[in-house]
Amino acid sequence: PELSEPLERPGRHGPCPVHGGQDGFRLFMDANDTGGAICNTCGPRSDGLALLRWLKGWSFPETVAAVAAMVGAGPDAAIPRAHFTRPSPAADPERRARDQRRALHALEGVWARGVPLTTEAGAPARLYLQRRGIDSIPDPSRVRCHPGLGYYEQVNGKSERIGTYPCLLARYTDAKDGLVTLQRTYLSEDGDKASVREPKKAMRAAAPMPGGCVRLAPAGWEVGIAEGVETALAVQQRAEMPVWATLSATLLEIWTPPAGVRLVIIWADNDRSGRGQEAAETLRRRLEARGIGAQVNLPPGPVPIGRKSVDWADALAPTP
Repeated sequence: PELSEPLERPGRHGPCPVHGGQDGFRLFMDANDTGGAICNTCGPRSDGLALLRWLKGWSFPETVAAVAAMVGAGPDAAIPRAHFTRPSPAADPERRARDQRRALHALEGVWARGVPLTTEAGAPARLYLQRRGIDSIPDPSRVRCHPGLGYYEQVNGKSERIGTYPCLLARYTDAKDGLVTLQRTYLSEDGDKASVREPKKAMRAAAPMPGGCVRLAPAGWEVGIAEGVETALAVQQRAEMPVWATLSATLLEIWTPPAGVRLVIIWADNDRSGRGQEAAETLRRRLEARGIGAQVNLPPGPVPIGRKSVDWADALAPTP
């Protein structure tokens, strides 16, 4: 993924290249020396190699080989370690473990206060999904509604509370189904998205996000995968197959299916930019290289004028 123009200047806030958003990601001020960056959700990456591993889901040898190829070095060339002008918090194992425990505690606290969508307090989330043509109720062990979460935005470099809103919560887990983060979709009481700058936000991650997803139903030998939770739920309701959600195109292309999966149906987004299609094809090639069958399904028709993309939730929504 490419970093947006504002991020070419270290210290400037912008969208996270992994999970999106608007202003949670920035390069370190000494990025020209270290190549490091930090995301408020995903945490810090102390140097350029760590940043690439996170972005691409590569192993360390794969990362070194890619950098060597980019700079024109041979496969056996030694890549010198970058000179660090200051120690990074990510390089301190005790601090990193402490930060992860705190993040996990916060995630579990928010999740524990969530309620099933069948309850009265869950009505905003239930109505929101119904507006997307989704009538089935998601598994409450995977999707819940929080009756009222604070919404914060960066204002003049400081985090400022804007208001409190009901939230659709989606439980994002790693390859072993351990909790990594929660995606929050801020809503109005009557089921619209809240009128805020960034209605969808992930909480601070307690572990690396690459490879994980929102597991919306148990999977057998076949599973579907999509970007958005709403897309996955819409397809799952109509295709009668388990469909999981990665939350972004970048996380889709580096997603890892669990052991035992032999066929993956990729329910891709049709983006005007081509990003969703590209991510789906990248995942398909990765899976087939591992001996796993894969098929890409794109929503029919062109992207309507004035819109950036069409997903399967749009395509499967009932005609008004």
